[in-house]
Amino acid sequence: MSPRPAATVVVATPAPAGLEFLLLQRPGDARFGAGAWAFPGGAIDEDDASSRWADRLPGAGEAAACVAALRELFEETGIMPAPLRGCGPEALAEARRALLSERVRFSRVAEGLELDFSSTRIVYFARWITPRGAVLRFDTRFFLLSLEERPPRVSLTPEHEAAIWTTPASALRRFSAGRLPMMFPTERTIERLAGFRSVEEAMTALSGVHVEPALVRLGVGENGVTPLAPGDPGYDDIR
Repeated sequence: MSPRPAATVVVATPAPAGLEFLLLQRPGDARFGAGAWAFPGGAIDEDDASSRWADRLPGAGEAAACVAALRELFEETGIMPAPLRGCGPEALAEARRALLSERVRFSRVAEGLELDFSSTRIVYFARWITPRGAVLRFDTRFFLLSLEERPPRVSLTPEHEAAIWTTPASALRRFSAGRLPMMFPTERTIERLAGFRSVEEAMTALSGVHVEPALVRLGVGENGVTPLAPGDPGYDDIR
């Protein structure tokens, strides 16, 4: 089965330890990533490639995927990383409800509320593809979004059960202890973020990087099935 194009976004803010980011927990009965903690995101839809977005984006690369990442962030958390020039909180909340009920497209929301993401600080830095043979497969573009401070509220939908802000070091410790289950690309992304001392350093280092698709392969060894990324020992032995 061909993987479905998708996008996800790491929402990062400054923290005393360097940076922190948002993770959402998927329900235990979800068809994909049940119970796992992940970044906001979802499938790219037709409207994400609309010509209406031409003058509203920051030029982060993969325009439709960038729109999808911003849309999914707004849908799943209520976080809107664009200046609110043409509306207040009530109008924004109503637009989100209309978007979630599929009464309106995101491009229409952007037009109606005068949303302009051209100054939004977001970069495209990775692309992960679900292993061949999986029941559900995604070809997911990863973005890093820089916010000056943590939003005061994360408003979840039934699509997620909980939300946390965490540092890379804390997330990896909890993952190793079995207290923060996450999918392989999420883990690898957090390991990558752990190498940066600040949001600014991460944004600078990841801005304009050449992104190569990373197809996850499944290796079988003494410890059972192990996901592998390009460059991992044994990756090229799996076909």
